[in-house]
Amino acid sequence: MARSLRIEFPGALYHVFSRGVAKQPIFNSDDDRATFLKILEKVVERHNWLIHAYCLMGNHYHLLVETPDPNLSQGMHLLNGLYAQTHNRKHERVGHLFQGRYKYTLVDKEEYFLAAACYIVLNPVRKGLVAHPSLYRWSSYRATAGLEEVPPFLTTSSILLCFAQELTVAQKFYVEFVEGGIDEKISRRLESGEICGGKEFQAQLFEMTKSKRRIKDIPRRERFAGRPLLEQILNGWSDLRERNEKIWEAVNDYGYTQRAVAEYLDLAPSTISEIISKR
Repeated sequence: MARSLRIEFPGALYHVFSRGVAKQPIFNSDDDRATFLKILEKVVERHNWLIHAYCLMGNHYHLLVETPDPNLSQGMHLLNGLYAQTHNRKHERVGHLFQGRYKYTLVDKEEYFLAAACYIVLNPVRKGLVAHPSLYRWSSYRATAGLEEVPPFLTTSSILLCFAQELTVAQKFYVEFVEGGIDEKISRRLESGEICGGKEFQAQLFEMTKSKRRIKDIPRRERFAGRPLLEQILNGWSDLRERNEKIWEAVNDYGYTQRAVAEYLDLAPSTISEIISKR
């Protein structure tokens, strides 16, 4: 059974999301949501987390978590485990509450911090639950926008300081930013469960995961986290020799399958196999 690599390092920023098993509700009432937030507060205090944004839906939730210490797995184990126990006891149910382990997208704070925060609080709007994020009670939007008191577990200053030093001015610009929405392509990256970052960030992560690259029971996607896209590797060759070098690099150095390379270049899989076998 494949095990997860779970990339963790000091100061990492994650878009974390967790869903109910078989898409069943994990929150049956507002009281359930309030209970979850109380547990989240304990986890934040114990594990020194920074929660920059959150949104609790019906059968899933989203968090934007920064970990000054490399302890995402520990904190998430406590959060989901304690909430599931509390929820099952309250509702007299047995079995798993969450659909497997939590998922996350590692986020480049320098480039995608605000986009990730915006994406999270816009979830109820995208799902058609409300017309504006201010109308949804169970997200960080209202506190960040200055419409209600900031809960103890939420850090709003990092987001607001991106807009202005003065609080009310920053809140005004934050509201305008969220109302502007985010690009659909960025939304897909934040949902991908992979990496949302620029080339430099990806290169750093690729170097960071080097020692795990040959451990076959870790999923390929995680062993090669941060690798360049195929288009970045394979585009720009001037002759067949250079093309074949790039093909070898994509398969051997960056872990792409021969089939993926063949499909990208519109070549037969046997052609790629022959190129690789001649090295």
